[in-house]
Amino acid sequence: MIIVLGGSRLISSLPAAVLEKIDSWVNEGHHFFIGDAAGSDRAFQTYLSEANYPNVVVMSSAGVVRNNLGNWPIELVDSGLKSKSHSIHAFKDRKMTSEADAGLMIWDCESAGTLSNVIDLLRQGKECKIWIAPDAELCNFDDFDSLNRWLLKFPDVKLEAEKRLAKFDKRKVKRLEIDPRDTLFG
Repeated sequence: MIIVLGGSRLISSLPAAVLEKIDSWVNEGHHFFIGDAAGSDRAFQTYLSEANYPNVVVMSSAGVVRNNLGNWPIELVDSGLKSKSHSIHAFKDRKMTSEADAGLMIWDCESAGTLSNVIDLLRQGKECKIWIAPDAELCNFDDFDSLNRWLLKFPDVKLEAEKRLAKFDKRKVKRLEIDPRDTLFG
């Protein structure tokens, strides 16, 4: 099984419940996709690097890998965008969520990018665990309806996350119109 790990850039440590879940996956020999950003990505990398865990791929769409603490294989995902905004990272995020079987995100209840990953995984019918920082709670969402009900508390972040996913979908369609052989997303 491949699990995508990610979260907010403002969170730089992993809570005990998240470490326990990662340890159980490590003991089962699962594989991980992790981004290369500071914050949660770096915290996941630090933990798995210190454990000398080999089954990790670091993905980036920044043009260069900013963090690869375990010297793992890397995959650079070309967004095709000239912008340096969060939009370039959406290509890497969508690739990770499309190829993963499940996800674990650490969320500060403000990061629209992290929430986009959760929504994307659930829309694909994949399970996603979310550590909700303000509540200090690890939640499991296995369908989009349960997440939607829970997100009533965060309408602005949900709206922004959905806008980002819609914008990405338009870019993906345009990219395929230009080159129907584009295999970035299968």
